[in-house]
Amino acid sequence: MKLPQRLAGASSLFEHQEEIESAIDVLASPSVVDELGIGLIRDSFSDTLFPGVSTLQTRAKYFLTLPRIFRDYEQLTVNERRRISLADYLTQQENLCMTCLNHNHNNDPQEGIIGASYARKSGEVQRKPSSLYWNGLRTFGLIKTTLSLQEFVKSFANPDTLLLDLFHGTDETKGDASESVVSTPLFCEKWQEQLTLHLSYEEATFLARQIERHVPESLLGRILMDDTFRTTFVGLPNKWQFADFCDSSLLIDKVSTDLKSALFGARDFWQILKGAHIRYNVLLQRLHGTDEMRTEFEEKWTTWCEEMSRFPWDRWNTQLIWDLVNRHRRQLRDHTKRFVRNWIESIQSGTSDVTALDDLVTQQELLNKKARARLKPNATEQIKEWVGIESVDYRYSQVRTIIKDIHCGLTPQLEKADA
Repeated sequence: MKLPQRLAGASSLFEHQEEIESAIDVLASPSVVDELGIGLIRDSFSDTLFPGVSTLQTRAKYFLTLPRIFRDYEQLTVNERRRISLADYLTQQENLCMTCLNHNHNNDPQEGIIGASYARKSGEVQRKPSSLYWNGLRTFGLIKTTLSLQEFVKSFANPDTLLLDLFHGTDETKGDASESVVSTPLFCEKWQEQLTLHLSYEEATFLARQIERHVPESLLGRILMDDTFRTTFVGLPNKWQFADFCDSSLLIDKVSTDLKSALFGARDFWQILKGAHIRYNVLLQRLHGTDEMRTEFEEKWTTWCEEMSRFPWDRWNTQLIWDLVNRHRRQLRDHTKRFVRNWIESIQSGTSDVTALDDLVTQQELLNKKARARLKPNATEQIKEWVGIESVDYRYSQVRTIIKDIHCGLTPQLEKADA
């Protein structure tokens, strides 16, 4: 299968990749824009429960294809590396994987092929798996480095570099597989030709063990450690979201006390802060929208207030938010911390002063968005739909897909063992 020549500008793409990553995430995320600044708290809960996973990841297989590409580059001769940089080679091979996946799934349609629409048109997707999965590759020990993708690629700028030292550790440790910088199960030459999104038993076992070993205290690691837990998890209703899992799954009782606190903390945090986002949209409709939309959002507010009348305050702990933010070394702005604390305290006290709550929301949006704030007096934008975060799922749907992929790879062997 011949790869179209689409390598121009690959190096410059890597140069600016990390600078534009956050902006692309915002545009691609279902939440669109974090108007009230709670994203860092949401991500701290997400990283506690499901580290290494992002909302833009699609299938588990990409955790294995990328290390293989690096391994293949390692095998090139010095002369071959002089002819193509790692940045260009990575772009070339990711395009090849995209093309092969699209071709090999012609008769087995699958969701989650990154760039599938571009492959059908001989185009090139700008946001490649290497950037979407890089944090996960490091988190799960598949790439043992603290470098960013851009920095890692730059490490190979000199084609005469002794690659074995970088890929396999120092001279003293490079014979030890546990010290290998790039970890991947065995694979055949020209593996791309047979590439599909399905995991083999060996691939699924390898990936599951990597995740278990590196994030054992997370919910992700806990699910993969136990065959029964994993089987039950993938069998949960497809329509369930994160809150449904917390409210209805018996699996919650099987996790540690700390993990249970994080689960309920995440679920309850959004339940409380959802009210602020509803008030924000009520205010937007009052200033820039329609009476019809305002009435709809006021009804959402009424429903939320009814839900909060049954809120389990006895298990709520605001300090958990700040503990997790600090654990994951996120720099939360003082005005956001103050807003979250004041909103929670106001709701917990049972306030009926909606005007005071609206003032909190208005001030926070102004501090968070500054000149782009929509609630400032001179804003003129017409608002015809919900703005900002409407739901928080903490990467639950992406985790379900990844664990299902691993489970499907493991299941044939498990069924054979039980027979």
